[in-house]
Amino acid sequence: MIWRPWPQGLIGRVILVMMSAVLIEFTASSLVFERIDLNSSRAEQAHHLAEQLAVASRILGETPEARRPIVARELSSQTATVQWGEGSFRPPEEQDGWLARLPADMERWEPTLAGRDLRLDLLGGEAGPRGRLIASMRMDDGSRVQISTRITTNPWEIFWSGLGSVAVLSAGVLLAAVLLVRIFGGPLRSLAEAAESVGQGAPVHVREEGAGDLRRVARAFNAMQGRITDLITARTHALAAVSHDLRTPLARLRLRAGLVSDADTRESLERDVDEMSGMLDSLLAYLGGRQEAEAPRRIDLAAMCMTVVDAAVDAGETATYRGPERLAADIRVSAVKRAFENLVQNALIYGGRADVSLLEAGDRIVLRVEDAGPGIPEADHARVREAFERLDGARARNTGGLGLGLSIVDRVAQQEGGEFILANRPTGGLRAELRLPLASQK
Repeated sequence: MIWRPWPQGLIGRVILVMMSAVLIEFTASSLVFERIDLNSSRAEQAHHLAEQLAVASRILGETPEARRPIVARELSSQTATVQWGEGSFRPPEEQDGWLARLPADMERWEPTLAGRDLRLDLLGGEAGPRGRLIASMRMDDGSRVQISTRITTNPWEIFWSGLGSVAVLSAGVLLAAVLLVRIFGGPLRSLAEAAESVGQGAPVHVREEGAGDLRRVARAFNAMQGRITDLITARTHALAAVSHDLRTPLARLRLRAGLVSDADTRESLERDVDEMSGMLDSLLAYLGGRQEAEAPRRIDLAAMCMTVVDAAVDAGETATYRGPERLAADIRVSAVKRAFENLVQNALIYGGRADVSLLEAGDRIVLRVEDAGPGIPEADHARVREAFERLDGARARNTGGLGLGLSIVDRVAQQEGGEFILANRPTGGLRAELRLPLASQK
């Protein structure tokens, strides 16, 4: 199976487009808005830290030194730790970036911090997405109070924390896409299945459901199918009437030809009548074939092939069969037999002999007919499948028929879900293969 990055079905494409929109929105918000939120979050945390320092310094300044450690622990919370002690908790270090500008901002927010030897440090910022911002200041008696709190230092933390919301959003989008496609995809699928069945048998009615546009499409399709069915039915009835009217004078001609005393003349007349009957049968088979409602049934395909070959041999023709003695398959018997007879007759008329082979190749049943004639130029292989086409360069002008034999074979192959293949043999002659799905076997 060939892997395709772009889904081929409607459901896959709708889901891909909607999920791509979610991904683009999340990436853009993470790269632009989350960075703005990061800076805003840092500013709010630093402002809050400045307020905490000012309050802690005022409370501890009014508390006796013996109780200051206890009061500092009581001032601590889950997010901030307050400590008190003599001297410096950490030696001052040079800072850069936003941390170097932070002391001035904190003194602007809390003027009481000015001139208090404010020191800031960041711990754990490189080890993880969250670090601890440590701020200490000198109190009036020379001791220092220190507060450490968590602060966001890495924008990726916001990115990863947003994946949860993206997962929820994606699940919602996926559910909405599935519901949307089910609403539109069901009627479209029914319409596609009905379109594939047009002309292959009884008309298929498409249910007029779904959105207004889809109902109008289904209604128009049903009306179109009705017109096509009426046209084919009228044509078939006309063909049946013409066939009946033509067969009557042909039968009279055959009877009158039998009364002719001259043997050569009688034989020529009978041959002309046979040719006209064959042309009429071929025309009716082609023009009336689309209306056939024959259902597939079990048949011994090998027996059918041997019967056609034996009939050709009994008629004095050169024909052979090679293949299994029995090969059961489910096919439209009349259509497939007519197509096979056309291949054998073409091989006998244009190639002088018909070598029939029946075999299994992969997932196909191959019904092969080979002859010893001039073959058909490869450039004309597509053209010869068309109705009423005769290739005078490769076929004699004095042969009978209307040029419908291979057209009927090609159409039968399509109806059976198979394929019709023409190829010139390396040793000379034409090879015609009617390939039927092996899945039809039981």
